[in-house]
Amino acid sequence: MTSLDSIQQRQISLTHAYVVNNAALDTSWKNIKNPSPNLVKDNILSRLNGSKVGGGYGVAWGPALVMDGDYAAHITVVLIGGKNENDIVVVTSGTLADSLKDQVDDLDIFPMVPLQNLIKSCPVPANIAQGTADGVNAILSAPSTIGFQGTLCDFLGKQRSGATIRLVGHSLGGALMSVVALYLKEKLPGFNFSCETIAAPTAGDGFFASYFNKQMAGNALRLYNTLDVIPMAWCATSLDFSLTLYGPAYVLDEGTKEMVCSSIDTVTNNNLNYTQWGMGSANMELRLCGELQSKCANYQAQSGYQHIYEYMSLLGLQLGDIPMPPPFGS
Repeated sequence: MTSLDSIQQRQISLTHAYVVNNAALDTSWKNIKNPSPNLVKDNILSRLNGSKVGGGYGVAWGPALVMDGDYAAHITVVLIGGKNENDIVVVTSGTLADSLKDQVDDLDIFPMVPLQNLIKSCPVPANIAQGTADGVNAILSAPSTIGFQGTLCDFLGKQRSGATIRLVGHSLGGALMSVVALYLKEKLPGFNFSCETIAAPTAGDGFFASYFNKQMAGNALRLYNTLDVIPMAWCATSLDFSLTLYGPAYVLDEGTKEMVCSSIDTVTNNNLNYTQWGMGSANMELRLCGELQSKCANYQAQSGYQHIYEYMSLLGLQLGDIPMPPPFGS
């Protein structure tokens, strides 16, 4: 396995995350109604192989789809391959357009629920967002209906003892993977787990962050762009700062402002102590300093660009190095 601190590893993880994020989109980047797992699998393989990095992997399990009406949510897949042909990677998607479930799981931050509901051995009163808990439960219970038949745990439990299994996710996918990592570590103690998240909001409170730091010390990396609003969720102070992140040149639309202010009220009125894991730890947190994109005309466009495309630049990739929807509708 490539080391967590290599630039190539970060590029591969970003590629895997972005390809899975868009795996239920067709060749014109439109959402596919009622996508079949086989079609999503074909999209993943063809787009990985069409990427600058991240190819050379096969789909070993899944993809498992959590259907939300006509559209897919929480696309989860196990990839095996890489230079040594034995890199095992679990990837789950971020928020997918047209998925109400993904949006609810994103924003359902109160009430918080005990982490012990998922991880019985957790010795501290750690709490995670209700939406995060719902998303994790959906991922863990969704079976693969093609190839290996069964759940993610069923498949991983049959891998060679002592194998290292890497968990990767962007945005909502990253928040979910941070909890899945802890769950799998308890459920499958014969394996080594690492976790790489990109642009993720926090999944839980200070107790959760401390527990994660202890359990995953040296085996987790959280990447975030300083100009990305999403990793600022759900701390009241950072959310408040996000309202002025791009200065007066980028007008914040009323809908976004209302949503952020409502979230701040929810956090403060209920004394929610949402905290990012890895804060202040040089080997668990990678702070990337983004630059404003002049082609973005307003706050919404700028925040969208910073949350997705700026990570490619910050990690040394060019637009086009990963097959995905182009920015600016071009």
